[in-house]
Amino acid sequence: MISRLPWFVPAIAALALAACSGGEAPETSAVSAAVSTQPVRQGSLPDLVVAYGTAGPSADAALVMNVQAAGRVTQWAVTPGTPVKRGQRLLSFELAPAAVAAYQQALSARKLAETQRAHTAELLAQQLATRDQLEQADKALKDAQANLDALVQQQGTAAKLELTAPFDGTVVTVDAAQGDVLQPGAALLSVHRGDGLVITVGIERQAMERVKVGAKVDLTPLDAAEPMHGSVRRVARALNPHTHQLDVEVVPDGTPIAGEGFRADIVVGQAQGWLLPRDAVLGDEEDRFVFQVADGKAVRVPVKVIGESDSTSVATGKLDAHRPLVTVGATQLDDGMAVRVEAPGAHP
Repeated sequence: MISRLPWFVPAIAALALAACSGGEAPETSAVSAAVSTQPVRQGSLPDLVVAYGTAGPSADAALVMNVQAAGRVTQWAVTPGTPVKRGQRLLSFELAPAAVAAYQQALSARKLAETQRAHTAELLAQQLATRDQLEQADKALKDAQANLDALVQQQGTAAKLELTAPFDGTVVTVDAAQGDVLQPGAALLSVHRGDGLVITVGIERQAMERVKVGAKVDLTPLDAAEPMHGSVRRVARALNPHTHQLDVEVVPDGTPIAGEGFRADIVVGQAQGWLLPRDAVLGDEEDRFVFQVADGKAVRVPVKVIGESDSTSVATGKLDAHRPLVTVGATQLDDGMAVRVEAPGAHP
C-alpha cells in the first residue's frame, strides 16, 4: 500500500505560518512616564544670607588689663577660662624700684610746692612778695599735684598692687609669666564681660549692602545644641585679614559658650513667587525649569529661583496655576512626553 500523507504535511505547515503571521498586532503604544504631581501655589519665603562663625567677646566687651608702670607679676590668682566676679583678685603686681622712686619724687615735689606757696603767701601779706610771685607758686603747686595724680592713676600709691576684676566675666587670656620684668603698659591678661558674648560670622562682599543692623537671625549651633535667635548689631566695613570676609556681630537671645560654632541664617527680606519643592526644580543655575502636566503631556516651563529653604524653592516664571506640577519623576521627562499620573502614595 502506497502512503499519500507526505504531500499534506507541507500544506498544513504553510497554513499554520499564515495563521501566526495574520494574528500579530502592530506596535502602536506610545512612550510614557509615571509621575506624581501637586497643585502649584504662590507665597513667600524669607530671603536669607547664610553665614558661619563662632561665639566670642564683642569688640567692646573685652578688656586688656595692664599697669602703666614697670614691674613684675608676683602671683597669679586666675587662669584662662576662669569665671570671675566684680572685685575678685586677679593677680599681685610689684612695681619696679624706678617706679617706686618716681612716686616718692612726685610726692616730695608736691610737698615742696606746698611749702613754697605758703611761704610766698606770707611774704605777700608782709608786702615782701608780689602777686605775680604768688601766682607762680600756685602754678608750681598745681603742676606738682597733677604729676602726682597721674602717677597714682597709673600705678597706685603702694609698691605692691592687687589687680581686681572690673566686672563679672571670664578670663580669656593670661599674657605674662609670673616673675617676668614687664615694661609699662605690657598686657597682663584679658577679661570679657559675662553678657558680652556675640556670634561673629563672615559674609561675602556682595552681601554687605543686604545685611542691615537690626536684621533678625536664626542661629543653629554646629554641635546640635538647642537653636536660638538673635539680631545683627554690627556689620564691618573692612575685610577680616584672616577670613577675607566681612565680620557681622550677632547678639543672641540665649547663652552661647565661647568658641562654639554656629550657622547664621540672616533675614534680609522676603522672596515672593511660586513655592516649589526643591526636587521639582531641574537644571543648572543658568537654565532652571520645572514640568507641568497639560492634556496628559509634560510641559517644560523655565523658572528663575530667587530664594530657597531646606525643602522649598521660591521662583518666578510663567507657570499655569491650573496645571499640576510634576514633583516626582521629572528627571525622566522631555517636553511633550506623555505622562501617567500616579495615585497619591504610589511610586512611579
